[in-house]
Amino acid sequence: MATQAAPQKLAGAFYTPPEVARCIVRWAVRNSADTVLDPSFGEGVFLRASAERIDSLGGIGQKQVCGVEIDMKTLEKARSTLQIQQLVLSDFFDVQSGHLPTFDAVVGNPPFIRYQHFKGEIRENALRSANRLGVSLSELTSSWAPFLVHAAEFVGSNGRLAMVLPTEMLHASYARPVVHFVLERFASVQLALFTERLFPDLNQDTLILFADKHGSRCSELRVRRFESLLKLEETLETASSFGEPVCLSDVSSTNGRLRNHFLDKEVADLYRFLQADPRSARLGELAQVGIGYVTGCNDYFHFTIEESHHYRIPDRYLVPTLANHGILRGLCFTEMDWNEAAQQGEAVYLVDIPRLPFSKLPKSVRHYIARGRRLRINRAYKCSVRKPWFSVPHGSPAQAFLSYMSGTAPRICWNSASVLATNSTHEVRFGPIVAFEPWKLAFTFWCSLTQLSCEIEGHPMGGGMLKLEPSEAESVLVIRPENTKISWEQFLELDALMRQKSTASAIDLADDVILRETLGLSWEQIQVIRDGLDLMRSSRRKRIGKN
Repeated sequence: MATQAAPQKLAGAFYTPPEVARCIVRWAVRNSADTVLDPSFGEGVFLRASAERIDSLGGIGQKQVCGVEIDMKTLEKARSTLQIQQLVLSDFFDVQSGHLPTFDAVVGNPPFIRYQHFKGEIRENALRSANRLGVSLSELTSSWAPFLVHAAEFVGSNGRLAMVLPTEMLHASYARPVVHFVLERFASVQLALFTERLFPDLNQDTLILFADKHGSRCSELRVRRFESLLKLEETLETASSFGEPVCLSDVSSTNGRLRNHFLDKEVADLYRFLQADPRSARLGELAQVGIGYVTGCNDYFHFTIEESHHYRIPDRYLVPTLANHGILRGLCFTEMDWNEAAQQGEAVYLVDIPRLPFSKLPKSVRHYIARGRRLRINRAYKCSVRKPWFSVPHGSPAQAFLSYMSGTAPRICWNSASVLATNSTHEVRFGPIVAFEPWKLAFTFWCSLTQLSCEIEGHPMGGGMLKLEPSEAESVLVIRPENTKISWEQFLELDALMRQKSTASAIDLADDVILRETLGLSWEQIQVIRDGLDLMRSSRRKRIGKN
């Protein structure tokens, strides 16, 4: 697939490779009398594949295939090259159930427009359409979600729905009502995820939804990760279904979140067993995870030591901070680390101006604020909505930090220096009664079980990154630190390994102390967990050439 131009990206028009369309159509179109709808046909690859499939089965593809398209030039091109008789010029959300008949198969690749660009009348129309079918979607919804719901309305009784969808379906909160909708409408649902991208030049991971027997509640949900489209095709040629069946009650208990169900059975069984162990807990049972303070303009509100001298800001208005989470190297951030960062020219102070009348502030601080007005810092969004704009709200230092955007692995870092932190990192705060020291949690978080849980609960981003929202981080499985016998010497050893970037040795040490000594797992069982971690982590990172 060629790199798309900006207008196509804004329209969500990322065209499907013909081999993907043919694979989907071979599954969806099963006899010569089948009728097919592509609700947003674009270049017409699904129309062509459907017509050819019907022709090969003895039907008349040009008469049995229908397409909807919003762009006149695109429609006219398809009409002249494909001779499809039923082509409708319309925004699909304007096509109501009475305007078209139902079809034996609805196939396609819905437009994928992220919520930032999915707005205005088109957005309102889409959300109304989904709501009419009983699906309430949030303000963070991307365009594919209401499109999929609306498309299902045109599937006939016992018919099929097969579409390319973003993997956000597996983890995004806004997608969960869509998952429940599909499971309520189709008796058999299968999801195919891929290690190799279906769209090699697109920074978006995708899956294929195969939903069968429209009109009945789901009795069979199966999922599987395939190495490539070819492996899926080989499986579909020899079997009507694929993958391990998923317990539908498990889907309900995870509120429609599906990503964790793509684990191999041996890994999933061991993970569930350890999840039920009373020595384990969700991070949210031990601590509260939240974002750090928000300045509205980090460059203005943060100072290096040299800048603090230059602007002559009194010490009482300077608070030590972690402005850049990239300087975290080990499993603890000490005063020595802070001093080293300061000597290297990092911004290490937050300018903390109290809410006092302007005239009551020192002259140097007033000059600093006046400079901010000249630079229009006061008009920045976060600054403009607070009073006074120059006073950054923040709490007390958290006991630990959590790196929430990670290329390799997230980690908890003990805040030994007791500094503040910006929203470039998450804060981990314990309740008033804590049965363990923060450094013990930092140690146990590095074991392969918790790292696997981070992959399950978090979600992949562009560039192979893993992101943990605060609610996702609080769902991560950890071994209760009070049940371990981590020594201070072991913590210092693990911290040193992390600072040396000896991650393999670090996870060996953490697994030995947490999984083997504490939980009593064998190294064979530990390897099962590691294999699951390696699979999920490599499938996330392989797409950017990292192994």
